[in-house]
Amino acid sequence: MRRHAIGSFVAALAIGAALLAPGADIAGATIPPDPTSSTTEVATTDATTTDAPTTEAPTSTMAPATRGSTIQMVSTLAPPPPPTTAAPPTTAAPNPLAPPANSGTGRRVVYSKSRMRVWIIDGNGTVLRTYLVSGRFSQPSLGTYSVFSRSAFTCHLGNSHICMRWMVRFAHGPSGDNIGFHEIPRRDGVPMQSDSQLGQALSSGCVRQSTADAQYMWAWAYIGTKVVVIW
Repeated sequence: MRRHAIGSFVAALAIGAALLAPGADIAGATIPPDPTSSTTEVATTDATTTDAPTTEAPTSTMAPATRGSTIQMVSTLAPPPPPTTAAPPTTAAPNPLAPPANSGTGRRVVYSKSRMRVWIIDGNGTVLRTYLVSGRFSQPSLGTYSVFSRSAFTCHLGNSHICMRWMVRFAHGPSGDNIGFHEIPRRDGVPMQSDSQLGQALSSGCVRQSTADAQYMWAWAYIGTKVVVIW
């Protein structure tokens, strides 16, 4: 009995305490909070911040160190040319129409007995004409001569049947007979050799020429013209 009374009293105290709590509703009325309460709500205002523009520093990615690269950094050089074998120097063949060495200088006629050829050379060294002739190997002697006599027509001293034109005398034979350049001689009007045989030693001592060459020599080699006889 006594225990029941004590329990009822504790329950009543609890209900009273609840009714006396600040802000509690009692029959629809609101109890104002205790002004002496130390709990104060402070209103907070969110501060608005403006972010200043920032410039991001460039970032660099460092490639790891390697021994060499798979990227070709420079262009590939062209391969060296294949070795070439230089051709041996060639020596130009001597010009057969050029005047021989040691044949004198200046305006002159050069007569080579070994080649049976004549060169007519101007004062500046220009070869004006060269051609084959028929002479004799044994005469005249080698040396330098001068034209001393000319005849448009003449005959052999020992045989009047043999005559020739365009004689240009420049030397003498062993017996004192005259030696000169002239047209191919004729015996009784018949040529003693053909032009195609010029270049052979068929003469008895003089220097036989074709008709055209004999006329050229006659017009060019006046008295005193130098004649050089070489082998």
